[in-house]
Amino acid sequence: MLPEGWKLGQIQAQQPTTTYPEFKREIINEMARSVLQPRNIAAGDSSDYNYASGRMDHQTYFKANRVEQDDGEEWVVDRILAAWAQEARERGLAAISGRTPHTWFWDGTEHVDPLKEAKAQETRLKNNTTTLADEHGRQGNDWQKKLRQRAVEIAEVKKLEKEFDISFAEPVTAGVGAAADTAESDEE
Repeated sequence: MLPEGWKLGQIQAQQPTTTYPEFKREIINEMARSVLQPRNIAAGDSSDYNYASGRMDHQTYFKANRVEQDDGEEWVVDRILAAWAQEARERGLAAISGRTPHTWFWDGTEHVDPLKEAKAQETRLKNNTTTLADEHGRQGNDWQKKLRQRAVEIAEVKKLEKEFDISFAEPVTAGVGAAADTAESDEE
C-alpha cells in the first residue's frame, strides 16, 4: 500500500552520465601520477595526445625512471652485491668486494625516429659531449661487449670475403646525413 497520492514507479537509470569518461580519465590520471607515469601510458590510449605532448610526457617519465633506477642501485642492488661478495669471500668462492668497480645495465628506450637519433648520437660522439659507454648504456648495453662483438663480426666479414672472393657492402656510418652530403656533392 502506498500513501494517498503516491504512484509506484521505477527510478530511471541515467548512469553512466556524459561526464563518466572524464571522471574515468581523471581517476586514471591521479593513479598514474603517483608513480610519475603519464596518463596515456597508464590508460594505454594516446588518441587525445598530439605527438609533441606524448613525447614530452614520455621524456619526463623515462627520466623519472632513471632516477628510480639510480636510487635502486644505491639502496638495493649494490647492497645485495656487497652481501653476496661478502658471503662469496667467506666461502672462498670469489675474491671480490662490494666496492669492486661495476656498472648496472637497465633496459634502454628506443627513439621514435632511429635515423634522427643515430645522427644525433654521431654528433654527440664527434663533439665529445658523450661517450660510447653513455650511448650504449642508454640502450642497456655494455659498450665493451658491443665493441668486442663488432670486432668479431668485422673479422668474420673479412675472412668470408677472402674465402669466397666476394665483397660485402660497406656500412653507412653517418646515417641520413651521409646520403644528403653525397647528394649535395653530386649536384655541384
